Amino acid sequence: MSDPYLDLSRQDGPVDLKSACSPKILIVDDEPTNVRVLTDALSRDYDLIIATNASEAMDILEQGDKPHLILLDIMMPGTDGLQMCRNLKARPDLQHIPVIFITALSDLKSEERGFEAGAVDYIHKPIRLAAVRARVRTHISLSGMLDHMIALNQNLKKRIELLGNAGKPDTGLFESVFMATSEGIVLLDAHCKIVAVNAAFSRITGYSGKDVLNVSYASLNQHPDNLACPENILAHLAKHDHWTGELYNRRKSGQPYPELRTLSTIRSKNGEITHYISVFNDISGVKETEQRLEELTWRDPVTGLPNRALFLNQLVTVLKFCNHGNVSTAVLVVDIDNFRYINETYGFKCGDQVIKEFARRLRAAVFSDDSIARLSGDEFGIVLAPKQWSIDDAYRVILALYNRIQNTLTEPIQYGNNPGLRLEVTVGAALCPTESSDSPSSALQHAETAHRSAKVANRPIAIFEDSMSEKIRHQLQIESELNQAIEQDQLVLYAQPQLSPDRILYGLEILIRWHHPERGLLGPDEFIPHAENSRQIVKIERWVLRKTLEKMRELHHINPTLMCAVNISAKHFAEDDFVETVTNAVIASGFPSELLTLELTESVSANDLDTVVEKMEAIRSLGCTFSLDDFGTGYSSLSRLQRLPISEVKIDKSFMLSAPNNPMAANIVEMVVRIGETIGVRVVAEGVEAEAHAHFLSSRHPNVHLQGYFFGVPQPIEVFLESLAKHDTS
Repeated sequence: MSDPYLDLSRQDGPVDLKSACSPKILIVDDEPTNVRVLTDALSRDYDLIIATNASEAMDILEQGDKPHLILLDIMMPGTDGLQMCRNLKARPDLQHIPVIFITALSDLKSEERGFEAGAVDYIHKPIRLAAVRARVRTHISLSGMLDHMIALNQNLKKRIELLGNAGKPDTGLFESVFMATSEGIVLLDAHCKIVAVNAAFSRITGYSGKDVLNVSYASLNQHPDNLACPENILAHLAKHDHWTGELYNRRKSGQPYPELRTLSTIRSKNGEITHYISVFNDISGVKETEQRLEELTWRDPVTGLPNRALFLNQLVTVLKFCNHGNVSTAVLVVDIDNFRYINETYGFKCGDQVIKEFARRLRAAVFSDDSIARLSGDEFGIVLAPKQWSIDDAYRVILALYNRIQNTLTEPIQYGNNPGLRLEVTVGAALCPTESSDSPSSALQHAETAHRSAKVANRPIAIFEDSMSEKIRHQLQIESELNQAIEQDQLVLYAQPQLSPDRILYGLEILIRWHHPERGLLGPDEFIPHAENSRQIVKIERWVLRKTLEKMRELHHINPTLMCAVNISAKHFAEDDFVETVTNAVIASGFPSELLTLELTESVSANDLDTVVEKMEAIRSLGCTFSLDDFGTGYSSLSRLQRLPISEVKIDKSFMLSAPNNPMAANIVEMVVRIGETIGVRVVAEGVEAEAHAHFLSSRHPNVHLQGYFFGVPQPIEVFLESLAKHDTS
C-alpha cells in the first residue's frame, strides 16, 4: 500500500518533510573544552556548526544556514547567550529554532531568566555526555515532529481549499485528504464542531468517528493542566490563521495524555473562516524521556536522592524561608571515612551497594522534613528544616544528628561472603543564614570548609567558624603553589651529617627546602604540614626519594660506605603501591639498597599492624633498613614496637635539647637508649645543638650515634658532593 501522505504531497509539489542528511545543530560557545565535549558527544549523529560568539552565530544564521537546534552558552564575551536568545525569538524567520542553554549557573533565578528569554531547556556544566545526547535527541525529535505536522497541516489545508473551490462533494473531499497517516487529523466546521476524523484519531483517542461527529472539539480537550484555553486559541487563529502548542487531552477511557497540536484556518474566497483543521500526535514517549532526563539532571542514579544541583536549588528555597520567617537552618556535609579503600578492595559494585545502604541509613537518621542529597562520590549533604534556634540550640541539634548517624552505623554492612563493613563518618556543619553564608553556594561552601577542617584535625565533626575560611584559603594557596614548585623544580635537597659515637661521618639525613619565587628559601615546617593535609606529601616524598638516590649514587663513587636516610610519612607509607615504588626507585638508581634507610614515625603503627609489618618486610628483603623517628612522641607501645622490623630508633630532639638540665628529659633519653640496646638496634640522638649536649651523650651514653647543629647544619647536598670530592682527591 502506498503512503497516502506522500501521494498527497506529490500531487501538490514536493515537500521536504525529512532531510536525507543528519539534523543540523549550531553550537555557540567560546570555551574550547565545552566545544570539544559537545563535538565528541554529537558529531556521529548530527551535522555540527560551531560559532564562538553571538555575532558569528548570527552571521551564520543570516546566510540561511538554519539549524534544527541551537546549543547556546550563556556566559560569552560581547552579546551574552540570554540576549542572543531574545534576539532570535524576536525574528519570525528564526523564532521557531529551539534553543538549549549551556551554563554553570544552577539557581532558580538564572533558569527563570533563561526560559523567559525563550530557551526550551538547560544543559548544566560540568557537561555529562549522556544528558547532552538525551536532551538533544528529545528536542530534535519534537522539532522534527512539529515540522512534519506543520507541513502536513499546510498541505492538507491547501488540498482542502483546492477541492472545496472545485465544488466537489464533502465525501470525496474526505476520501481524498483523510488518508491513513500516523498523525491524528480532525476537520472542524466554523463553530468548532467535528466534521470528520481519520483513523489515527481513533487509534490515539479511542473515539470512533460516530462518537465525535458534530461534537464540540473543545469538549474533548477539558484538562486542568491545559494552559491555553479554547477562546484564546480561536482568537489567535482569527488573527494569524495558525496555532501550534502542547496540550493535554483525554482518551475515551479517561486516561490523560500529552499531545503536540497544530491548528489552521480554512477560509472561503471572501476571507470568511469555513473550517479549521487540526493535526496532532501523542507525545507520551517524549514526555517520558523528558521525565527520565529530569531524573538524570536532578537525581543521583545510584541512590535516587537529589544531586548537587537540586540540593543547591532546595537551599535557595530554604534560605528564602529563613530570611522571611526569621528562622535558622544548618547545612551539613557527611562522608564515609576511607571509602576509597572499600572500592579498591571489594570493587565498585560493592562500593555502590555501600553507598545505597549508607544513603538509606542517613535518611533514617534525619527527620522527615530535612533534605538530603548525594553531592559526589561518598559525600552527602543535609539541610535541616528551619527552626527558631539559638546558637546553643543549633549546636545541640547538629550534635544530636551526628549521634543518630553514628547509631545507624553500628550494624556492619554485609556484602557477599566478606566480613561486615563497619563505616565511620566525618561531618562538617554550618549555621545559616549568617552575614557570610546568605547564599546557597556560600552556605554549602562553609559546611565543606568545616568538613575539611575536621578531616585535617582528624576529628569526627566540626562546625564552621569564620576563621576556618582563612585557614582553608591559606591551605589551598600553599597546595597550588606546591604543585608549581614540583613542576618547576623549586624544591631542593639538603642533607645533615650523621656521625658514629666516635664522631666519624657515616651517613646523611636527606631534608628538603623550597626556593619560593617570592618568599625565598622556606624550611619544611612552612610547607610540609600543608602537604601532609593532602596527597601532595606522596608526590613530594617520591620526588625526594628519586632525587636522593640519584645524588647518593654520585656520592657512592667517592665514599662507598656512606649511608642515607629519607623521611617517609604515614600517609605515603599507606599507599597501596608504596613497596612497588620504593623497589622500582632503588633498582633504577643503581645505589646499594643496604645503604638506604627509610625513616618512619611511630604513627605508622597505628594502622593495621599486620599490613605495616608485611610492607616493611617486603622492603627489607631488598636490603633497605628502617628507622623509627621521633621516638617517644607518638604511639609508644612496646608490644607493637617489638613487631616492627626496625634497625634504628631516633631520640626526639625535644628531649635532647633539655636533657643536660632537665632530669625528666634525661631519664627519657636513658629509657630510649636502653630500649634500643634491649631490642638490638642503633640509637641516634637528634638535636645535638651545643657542647653541653655532646658532653651529656659522651659521658652518659657513649654508644649513641650523633646528629645536630653542633656537628653540622643542613646544607645543599651538592656541598657534600664537592666537599667529599675535594677530600677524595687530596
